[in-house]
Amino acid sequence: MAEKSVNEMTAVEMVNAIGAGETNCEEIVRANLAAIEAREGDVQAWVHVDAENAIASAKAMDEAGPKGPLFGLPVGFKDVIDTADMPTEYGSDIYPGYRPDVDAACVALVKEAGGIVFGKAVTTEFAFVNPNKTRNPHNLAHTPGGSSSGSAAAVAANMVPLAFGTQTGGSVIRPASFCGVVGYKPSIGQFSYAGVKLLARSLDTLGAFARGAADLALLRAALLGASADVQARSTPPRIAFCETPWWERADASSQSSVKGAADRIANAGGAVETLALPAHFAALEQANFTIMVYEGRRSLAHEFMRHEDLLSEKLKGLMATGLDISFSEYRQAIDLADQCRLEFAALTESYDAVLVPSAVGEAPEGFDTTGDALFNRPWTTIGIPCITLPNTTGRNGLPVGIQLISGYGTDENLISVADWAEGALRS
Repeated sequence: MAEKSVNEMTAVEMVNAIGAGETNCEEIVRANLAAIEAREGDVQAWVHVDAENAIASAKAMDEAGPKGPLFGLPVGFKDVIDTADMPTEYGSDIYPGYRPDVDAACVALVKEAGGIVFGKAVTTEFAFVNPNKTRNPHNLAHTPGGSSSGSAAAVAANMVPLAFGTQTGGSVIRPASFCGVVGYKPSIGQFSYAGVKLLARSLDTLGAFARGAADLALLRAALLGASADVQARSTPPRIAFCETPWWERADASSQSSVKGAADRIANAGGAVETLALPAHFAALEQANFTIMVYEGRRSLAHEFMRHEDLLSEKLKGLMATGLDISFSEYRQAIDLADQCRLEFAALTESYDAVLVPSAVGEAPEGFDTTGDALFNRPWTTIGIPCITLPNTTGRNGLPVGIQLISGYGTDENLISVADWAEGALRS
């Protein structure tokens, strides 16, 4: 295998290289900025990049010495996350050049942990609808997924090792799968949502993109004060292979990717069993939509009342649907989510993780849609942690991932399983 360029390293590899004196913060920053200069014209992952500040920060860090788990690492932020020193436009024509007064909690914590804020990554309109300008780095004729389009593409194109996104339906896991990177949607509420544009409070989750599962532990160290090291495993994990109620809607590439992953996990010593979910779990797909548009219309009430002319027709249509949903229908969706969350925990308590598809298949061609969030909506609705890992490619040669999920609050163990599974998938 050819030696990696500095900007192709995982976050953990960068941290270790800095610690060993093999590179420094400025070299890493300049290598990533060079990747942006080389590929941004095609990929279009960014709304704003502050190269001057990134270089100045890196030089200051090299002089001061190591501090924090993200020391010297370039980090991107989806442009629904507030930044006091950069514009935050929420993917909307309503907020051109808008500059918040304070950083979002995650931005401040990343800075405190030694991370270098590179810029703001492209999002769909309010992280909801309307594909934006970003292209899939693996094939520019295909979508990178969304709504965290720019964050996924930036990591895939080696522009940054880490980037933050948000997920209300499938906005982290799906684009990560489409772009061939690691995606992490934590248990809802694990990462502070302060300073992030709210869409649906019962669903919105701050997540992240990386190049390795171990990188996720660094992010948890920065945001939560958790260990920067992956939880050690004394035995191979117990995995439940679950076709889910939506299996027949996955294409052949996604089905074979998950089945192949189950085989490799078993060959590596993991215990793999099959799991069937109760039939009523199928209703979680619609419940996600019901909650999203009901809460979304209310979260965006100001924009709808004061700037309706600057909203897209698609968004206005969804907002109208949100008003048509009764409180009773909304409560039924919330109650189903609560019920299924408890049932899922009981069904999976003897497993370390459940193996399911990350997406229907590889990234669709064209830019009318960011792809189907079918295999993400249910898990977002019940608030459980999800990690997608790159695995295979589809008939168009584009990435197809596999998804590991587990019970609410079991994030550290899930990261450990994902880290172990990366090795199994490479074997």
